[in-house]
Amino acid sequence: MKKNSLLLLLLLPLSVISQEKVAAGGYGDMLYPYVHEYDQMLTYKIVVDYCPTSSMPARTATEVEDIMRRIDNLTRGIPKLVYLVGWQYRGHDTGYPAFDQVNKILKRPEDATALEGLRWVMRQGPKYNTRVSLHVNFSDCYFDDNPLGPLYKERDIIVRSGDGTYRQGYKWCEHMAYRASNYRNWYQETFKKLQIDPLFKMIPELASSGSLHPDAWYSTDDPYYSISEVQDCEAMREMTAYVRRKYNVDLTTEFDRRRPSNVDFVLFHPMLYHYGWDEDTPPDPLKVPSYFQTGGDAETWSSVQPTVHTKFFGENPMLEEYINKDSKTIPGGLQAFVTRTLPWYFLNRQLRNTFDGNTATFSGDINSSYPGKPVIKIGNDLIQDGDDVFIPALWRSSREIIAYSKTGYKLHSWKLPADWEGVRSVDIYRITQEGVQPRQRNVLISGGRALILSLGEDEGVSILPAGNDPSSNPVLPPSGKVVFTGYDDSTKGEWKARYGGEGWILAGGEEHVPGSVTVRYLNGADRVWSTTTHDVQALQKDSGMERIAAVRSAGTHEIIDIDFKDDKEHAISLYCLDWDRKGRWMVVDVIDARTRKLLDSRNLTGFEQGRYIKYRITGRVQLRLTNVWTERYKLSPDACFSGLFFDSVY
Repeated sequence: MKKNSLLLLLLLPLSVISQEKVAAGGYGDMLYPYVHEYDQMLTYKIVVDYCPTSSMPARTATEVEDIMRRIDNLTRGIPKLVYLVGWQYRGHDTGYPAFDQVNKILKRPEDATALEGLRWVMRQGPKYNTRVSLHVNFSDCYFDDNPLGPLYKERDIIVRSGDGTYRQGYKWCEHMAYRASNYRNWYQETFKKLQIDPLFKMIPELASSGSLHPDAWYSTDDPYYSISEVQDCEAMREMTAYVRRKYNVDLTTEFDRRRPSNVDFVLFHPMLYHYGWDEDTPPDPLKVPSYFQTGGDAETWSSVQPTVHTKFFGENPMLEEYINKDSKTIPGGLQAFVTRTLPWYFLNRQLRNTFDGNTATFSGDINSSYPGKPVIKIGNDLIQDGDDVFIPALWRSSREIIAYSKTGYKLHSWKLPADWEGVRSVDIYRITQEGVQPRQRNVLISGGRALILSLGEDEGVSILPAGNDPSSNPVLPPSGKVVFTGYDDSTKGEWKARYGGEGWILAGGEEHVPGSVTVRYLNGADRVWSTTTHDVQALQKDSGMERIAAVRSAGTHEIIDIDFKDDKEHAISLYCLDWDRKGRWMVVDVIDARTRKLLDSRNLTGFEQGRYIKYRITGRVQLRLTNVWTERYKLSPDACFSGLFFDSVY
């Protein structure tokens, strides 16, 4: 007889039924900021073992380490995250839902167990600017090749159709996978007690990786128990929040398309391995910035045709297919990194301004178009022309440009960026899997910062000011410091009684900026709701009794660059107001202007009455205001602020 939801609840322990809801996924709910900045990391996979029946050769722990080393050389030390596939049982997608057995291929001669080999290779990652984590699966359940399968069947964690039959997934490695219910896996606590907690206990290094990748994580309804797909997604968010809050580990996954209407995992899952998986519901690049959710392989699942993201905003190619072709030579790996990851990384460092279907514009006078090939310019100066690339490596602490050509060229003129002004000559190094090799020294720069360069077929080079050490990449000191000192919801627009002792900026109105600071804006424009109002939330004008209701706003995001020239600590207060009560939801990040490191982050909702966010700042920092848009909450129209106030620190 078909069971119902009430009977399901009666079958669950009381402690589970009464547990607090922690990740509903609505207005104000998020797990951002994440452990990692995924839009500034090359994420890829290394397949340890596919399956005994596969023709793909298995890779030992030593071979995995060597692949990481060579990838690090090819990518000039860019921050990386690698997920190991097939580390468990007999290889890729075997042994689920259990995670308790390590594939014997990872055991080195000096290891007592395969587990020791796995833990060893995870510890090697930082030597190669790489965090090493695992590919797992929460959706598949095999009844016959692991100890948990029969228990999940007994506990009825398998999804059933209305007639009671088990819902099959696919057959892999001669075993049939059945679809596990996220809802029942979560609320019966098998996820916590039998999967995740034992996994982190077995592999302590996993917590240090800061990330875990449940691949092909499906949401599904369960007609037999009257569980909707929306409820199943809520359980997925609970699972995600549990791992993050207990272990400080992000959950990434393969895709986030084709969920139920008004459901997504923006601000819960920071990275999707196949970002453009579904052509019917493409992610909107002007609604979800890369630091909220990013991904790779942005072509759709059913086609290799370039998507909007591929053409105009870049994509991370993930490198797995190139390693699988030949893990010794990684054919095509350099081209994929330089022509795809490098532009993607560079564009992700900018603010997104506009997109009209033909051209995307970014901060820094950068534009991206696609006349049959990717083209990126700074002003009128090309930095990518299809498979010819000349792009700064912004993760390097010293100035460096990576140039590449697929077909090669002779005597091509490239213009060095503005911050290379004064560089008279450069050294050029060829990029190889064994590191950079000297190619040319003291190449003269022509007038107008022009470099005349010739490259061979499939050749990539690093270009540095002459005399710089290409192996040196010291950690840069921060440009500024910040201390969050609290919120103020009571002062409202009466700022003259409390703020602005050293100066102020009123959106749409007057400003008095102290001489010790320079304030610049990226994106945004003033918008005035009312030049004269008696609304107590509106800011007082500098003189008289009148008030102004105004904001400086941007649809996606904007930056306030604050640069104090002295070495003193200053108090600043940012006034945010949802004056027309549109239900704004905004994230206010403080980032280091030099390193882009996130220094502080505040999640802002419910500021219809006006809210001051208060900091103490030294040096130069940037306040990045981002509007939050998700499928779950679509009301917030923009990111905005109404005033900025400067005071002494006593």
